[in-house]
Amino acid sequence: MEIDQDVKKFIGEVVESLVMWELLVFLWKNPGIADNAEGVSGRIGRRSKDMAGPLEILVKRRVLNKWGDKADPVYAYNPSPKLAKTIEKFVGLNNDKEGKLVIWSQLLKKGVR
Repeated sequence: MEIDQDVKKFIGEVVESLVMWELLVFLWKNPGIADNAEGVSGRIGRRSKDMAGPLEILVKRRVLNKWGDKADPVYAYNPSPKLAKTIEKFVGLNNDKEGKLVIWSQLLKKGVR
């Protein structure tokens, strides 16, 4: 399976963990959600302490907006149209076995375990 170069670059630069992978798929499938780290973690079945890093990375990468209380901010999915298209392609890979293997391959190349 051939991987789109934008998606390959996105995986290389943004997807740093399995939590990040899950989080991106969740956000793409639920674009209207605005919640704090604890709320997001509950929705995807992860510990809230595992969310802070990935959420902040996604803010820096301009996938998420962040606002509200500094100690307990709210996050919302808001990528640019171009980035949203790349994320859509990434999530599309997630929809079948071969696509997931492509993502795994890219993650393993960068040392994610």
